[in-house]
Amino acid sequence: MTGLPMDGCGLVLEGGGMRAAYTAGVIDSFMDEGLDLPYVVGVSAGANAGSDYVAGQRERNHKVFVDLAADPRYAGFKNMLLERSWFGMRFLFETLPDDLAPFKYDAFRDSHRRLVVGVTDCATGEPVYFDQRGQDGRWFVRTVLRASSSLPALSPPVRIGGRLFTDGGVSDPIPIARSMADGNPRNVVVLTQNAGYRKGPQSLGMAGALALARYPALRRALGARHSKYNACLDHLAALEAAGTAFVLRPVKPLVVSRMERDVSRLDALYRQGYAETLERMADLRAWLAARPDGPGTGPAPAVGAGAGDAARQ
Repeated sequence: MTGLPMDGCGLVLEGGGMRAAYTAGVIDSFMDEGLDLPYVVGVSAGANAGSDYVAGQRERNHKVFVDLAADPRYAGFKNMLLERSWFGMRFLFETLPDDLAPFKYDAFRDSHRRLVVGVTDCATGEPVYFDQRGQDGRWFVRTVLRASSSLPALSPPVRIGGRLFTDGGVSDPIPIARSMADGNPRNVVVLTQNAGYRKGPQSLGMAGALALARYPALRRALGARHSKYNACLDHLAALEAAGTAFVLRPVKPLVVSRMERDVSRLDALYRQGYAETLERMADLRAWLAARPDGPGTGPAPAVGAGAGDAARQ
């Protein structure tokens, strides 16, 4: 998309587990169309999908979110026995990027694109952000991306710099506020739920409550997650109405769950993301070229008192 102004425009990617197969399709369509957004921020599965965009690895997302999803090491009860995680974290963040779907660690680190990944501090329940630039790529994948994808009570938290971190979607589910704080008044936002979706309260259950007994602030953050998520949607709707956000979300009704393992369903969702993005590409090009003045609706809602950059490793 040579000639279109990209500075000051971020790409915001929410999580959603295996629903990020939709995001994978969106990102591959971006790369095929030459859409080069220099700033990307994401959480959980969205951050993982964004890493391939930053590294410039076309179609790797399809391997990660579709082709390899049926591997028994990907997810399941066996992983709970081996590493106390439903998803196979060593498989996803070591075996897969090192061997089965090789990740270009150096290209990722040195990319002209910047990836900011949100995680949640277990001790405070607040978001913390890590930037891939200048970091060892393998370390970033095995720690930061893993931490952002570690679902509370379903995966152990990850230690980074002496602190424990978990799923970034808990404390900042749609990190558009972070993108705006980093100097992007305009944002392309990729969601993984249909229009009209509202998140309801989440019950941890007895097992989940026991697993998180050591982290009261994290439990409170989980209890408030639905309210924070819905507030993000309200703010995003205001930005969209003001012309400072361009939102891509599944148009066809979703049939894929957060834990989906059916390769045919995941492939269909990937293709849906690709096709629906191409259908709106002309509108997106026009929106990028418009460059309206001002941020549109004022400051973004705060995402937590502890929301700052993490110290570099």
